Amino acid sequence: MPSKTLNLFIILLCTILCFACEAAVGDKCDTTNDCPIGMVCDRESPGGYCLSYNCELNEDCMQGAVCVAFTEQISYCLKKCKKNSDCRKNYVCRDDFADKRFCYVESDATYGRDPDNELEFQAPDQEQEEEATP
Repeated sequence: MPSKTLNLFIILLCTILCFACEAAVGDKCDTTNDCPIGMVCDRESPGGYCLSYNCELNEDCMQGAVCVAFTEQISYCLKKCKKNSDCRKNYVCRDDFADKRFCYVESDATYGRDPDNELEFQAPDQEQEEEATP
């Protein structure tokens, strides 16, 4: 029979591995189910991007995120960064929309987005509701 110490070690190791694999803001995603609870998957961003929306302050965002207002009505919690290497591939550390730096695509125009067009910056759940409305 395994010793109690070995059992405790296995439980501790499994717990650490489970937390290490947990999704976070800015992670890749295919669907909202790939993101932490309370976040959605922005499938328009390269590889998907886990984010939450409608924040007003940085404190409204989870740890490791900053509130970024793209327009007066559209704001997202995006991954904080200090330098480009803090961001995943195809993303850079930007500071042009917030008081803190955040990881996002280099330029919205690069991906065909017009920052002045609020319809292109709606959260995925809002888009689905509008499409379902006759």
